[in-house]
Amino acid sequence: MWMIKFLALGLLFAVDAAVDKKVVEKAAKEVPVERKISAQANTLADKSAGLAFNLYQTMAKDKKMENILLSPVVVASSLGLVHLAGKDSTAAQAKAVLSVDKLPDDHIHTGLSELLNEVSNSTARNVTWKIGNRLYGPSSISFSDDFVKNSKKHYNYEHSKINFRDKRSALKSINEWAAQTTDSKLPEVTSDLEKTDGALIVNAMFFKPHWDEKFHHKMVDNRGFMVTRSFTVAVPMMHRTGLYNYYEDETNTLQILEMPLAHKLSSMIFIMPFHVEPLERVEKLLTREQVKTWIGKLQKRAVAVSLPKVSMEVSHDLQVRSTIR
Repeated sequence: MWMIKFLALGLLFAVDAAVDKKVVEKAAKEVPVERKISAQANTLADKSAGLAFNLYQTMAKDKKMENILLSPVVVASSLGLVHLAGKDSTAAQAKAVLSVDKLPDDHIHTGLSELLNEVSNSTARNVTWKIGNRLYGPSSISFSDDFVKNSKKHYNYEHSKINFRDKRSALKSINEWAAQTTDSKLPEVTSDLEKTDGALIVNAMFFKPHWDEKFHHKMVDNRGFMVTRSFTVAVPMMHRTGLYNYYEDETNTLQILEMPLAHKLSSMIFIMPFHVEPLERVEKLLTREQVKTWIGKLQKRAVAVSLPKVSMEVSHDLQVRSTIR
């Protein structure tokens, strides 16, 4: 299988900071305008982005991992749930991973809740976004009513008991739930379960962005896509020319392209080397500060874009050892 490593930061860029946009009155009536989020949600957006970059760097070191697809907000929200459920030491660890040690607990949960609702508003952002969150616990434990109420309120989590000892039945139950949650877009969220004596957090997400300026269906053809200098695969390629934010980093021999998604409340950033090469060099450059520098140098210009038309299905196992109260 040819390799793609992709960091889904587009969702975060839309809420990373409040943006001042001038919109004519007519357009304002037809297109949703990005609203300013609260200070705590803005802080959590910043921390979620930092967490995503750190997590990506860690996962990229695994040579067996072919595709990386992360939703920073979903990962941060899962840590928020761990903090909500964990005892003192576990809750403190969750805050440390999120780098929010000094934030009051209620600010963490209300901020993450607001952030999650903002980026997952599929109507305002005109994207196909289907996500389900479920906490599976062994039949031997019971979740407190207060925890169930708050995890539903802040993170929209469902709760179920499951027999982890019956591995086949547990897998079947989890995957059937994932398929139902995503309207069969994700028929299998996991193919294996490790033995666990605690609870299991499962996030099932299907995300399909819609371009602000669509690719014409007739501007698609099959072309060779160079994975390495010696390995090429045939893939359907989409083509269009338009005005986009673009920057060439001649020092690092990279091209940076920003393509807005529908309603321009979110965007997708592409970082591409000048020539075909292994990803390790580019991955080492992917720090929060460097990406901010690139974005700050983007300028509007005419760009001929050719992109592979791909669909990725990825499952990541992020283990957290904790004690649930």
